[in-house]
Amino acid sequence: MTLLLACVFVLAHVSAIFFLPARAMQVSYVFLLAAPLLATVTAVRRGLREGWRASRGWLLMALGMLSWALGMAASLRQDLFLDNPNAAPGDSTLLFVLYGVPILLAISASYVEGESILVRAIDVLLALALGYLFYEHVFSVVTLHGANTRAQAEYMAAMLDAENVFVLVAAAIRFSASDRRHEFQFYRAVLTFAALYTAVSAYYNHFVALGDHPDFGSLRDPLLDVPFLAFALAAWSESQRIARRPSPHLVRLVRSGSPLLMALGLLALSLVVLQEHFYVGTGGIVVAVLGYGVRTTFTQAEHIRNEEGLRRQSDELATMAHTDSLTGLPNRRALDEVLEHAWYRPGMIRDRITLLMIDVDYFKQFNDTYGHPAGDACLKRVATELQLAAGRPGDLLGRYGGEEFALVLSGASLQAGMTVAERLRQTVESLAIAHPDSPHQVVTISIGVSSAMAGLRPLDLLVAQADSALYSAKRDGRNRVAAVDD
Repeated sequence: MTLLLACVFVLAHVSAIFFLPARAMQVSYVFLLAAPLLATVTAVRRGLREGWRASRGWLLMALGMLSWALGMAASLRQDLFLDNPNAAPGDSTLLFVLYGVPILLAISASYVEGESILVRAIDVLLALALGYLFYEHVFSVVTLHGANTRAQAEYMAAMLDAENVFVLVAAAIRFSASDRRHEFQFYRAVLTFAALYTAVSAYYNHFVALGDHPDFGSLRDPLLDVPFLAFALAAWSESQRIARRPSPHLVRLVRSGSPLLMALGLLALSLVVLQEHFYVGTGGIVVAVLGYGVRTTFTQAEHIRNEEGLRRQSDELATMAHTDSLTGLPNRRALDEVLEHAWYRPGMIRDRITLLMIDVDYFKQFNDTYGHPAGDACLKRVATELQLAAGRPGDLLGRYGGEEFALVLSGASLQAGMTVAERLRQTVESLAIAHPDSPHQVVTISIGVSSAMAGLRPLDLLVAQADSALYSAKRDGRNRVAAVDD
């Protein structure tokens, strides 16, 4: 339906010129103003529908379309009210040139999530500098009245061609790396417009305006409608699909390098202006280089900050993955990793590893009597006291699972392990946590101890021996320490 309306628009333009030849210029201006204004409205509508982050590009495109419409309005003023037949009046020419500045800003902006306002302000500053240099350059070639010679008019047409080609290449680069739905649809619309407008504008400027029909009112005027109507169609239509998936490497490369497009445009124009206005051109070069450099510095600082945040989150997640949520002690994974590291250290002198397996006696009955919240509180208190009584800072106490704990002693003999185990047993018993379902009437622990030289036998054997010793302690009445030595 929208395509049909666009075709009707072009056909109406052609028909109006054909059937009203005496008013061809006036009716042509109506359509040439309506087409970019229609593109402006559809871009604003799409921007409002997309949300703030995705809307910035559409709103900048709307600003570019509006600038072109104002250029056409200025041309209408020159033709109909000032009766100025000049092919390149300064005001309309400048507005036709300035249309590309917000479009280039829309293309070059990276729109990274969390990008600072300062970085965006630098982008706007570069765009404003580009607009000012266009102003200086246009009025160094033509006057407000227009071009004094045909060569000047041809130069302005060539400058418009160069700007259009630059915008087209920039849009093609961004479109090639669009991996998100809103980016794909936005850059497809921009690329469609830029390709059509570059071709139509070049033909119209060189072969119509500077050729056989310097005034509007030609049957070729509707060609100028086409790029704006095509953009309006692309902005109006929405789809949830993306036609292809670019490589992640290309996406990262283009997205990180896209701000360079604005700086390159400013630098190129500065070199041109340098020949006429040395200080203005030099200032443009300084702004381009410094602006991009400062922008890159701030962007890099943001990346470093984000990386540090991600690293902290990673460390926190790693800590959580190795910490028991109830007791705050290292969990089974952490115990296994420490044991494996101590057991299989390559190139190190073999050390003796002593392992204590600790079990809270009759804990199921404790839970049945007092409930799980009380059982959790009991485990937390036992864990705290065990950690305080464990001994050396280098040893590792962790929750092995359920009501079981384990203590890894590096460089400790079996006898030293037995001594530590007895101290732990007495510590828990002295807490005097009431447990009427236990023969001892208080919460107690049983401990199995095993010891071996690291790496001489499989690690599983050390754990199995500690389990076996723990089973012996429980079988012999609990609240006691038992040991197995290799």
